[in-house]
Amino acid sequence: MSQTYMVLVGDNATPAMPAILPKSWICTNLGQVIEYGKVDKVEPNNISDDTWVLELADIEKDSSVIIQRISFRDRQSKSTKNKFKKGDVLYSKLRPYLNKVIIANSSGVCTTEIIPLSCGANLDNRYLFYWLKHPTFLAYVNAVGYGVNMPRLGTKDGIAAPFVLAPFAEQQQISAKLDELLEQVDIIKNRLDTVPKILKRFRQSVLAAAVSGELTEDWREENEYIAGFPSS
Repeated sequence: MSQTYMVLVGDNATPAMPAILPKSWICTNLGQVIEYGKVDKVEPNNISDDTWVLELADIEKDSSVIIQRISFRDRQSKSTKNKFKKGDVLYSKLRPYLNKVIIANSSGVCTTEIIPLSCGANLDNRYLFYWLKHPTFLAYVNAVGYGVNMPRLGTKDGIAAPFVLAPFAEQQQISAKLDELLEQVDIIKNRLDTVPKILKRFRQSVLAAAVSGELTEDWREENEYIAGFPSS
């Protein structure tokens, strides 16, 4: 069984990578597997109207759900953007505790607070996506982020971030299994989300039954008089 230990980052103790890994797995740094921080920028006058423009507000925290998808025609951004390609992992370096990470399903441009990460032949983009949401990675970036009100992950710290590299075929298996398990989690969550509504309807129906006499119908049939009044 894999073991974990604690490592000091600055003044904070954060979970580190497993001390024991399967054979052929490697403990390394993010900068060793991708070119973290290397981005292709584009100015607004070079963005076509139908280009997807992604802002931080478009991504739901933790869930990685894209809340809205807006083109340059509708957004009319005036600031420099980072370009990304379909399949890139898009990571928000601003307020990393919000855990905003997605995989681009088409090309587009994004705020410079989002770092597009392109995977090479030996790295599965879903595996990278899941690692960036891993508690070990989150603990690290929250510990080293700079800025009080709007903390950011610096490029050097991003390059030095911990990374567990599995063989490519196993990365794909891990990603597929996580896709399956987390889909089941979402299904269960959606079902649980309906429980308060069901309970509310039940509570309302019970109250309605109480004041209409339905709740005590059997009792009335067993008693000839109710509070001095003859039963009908």
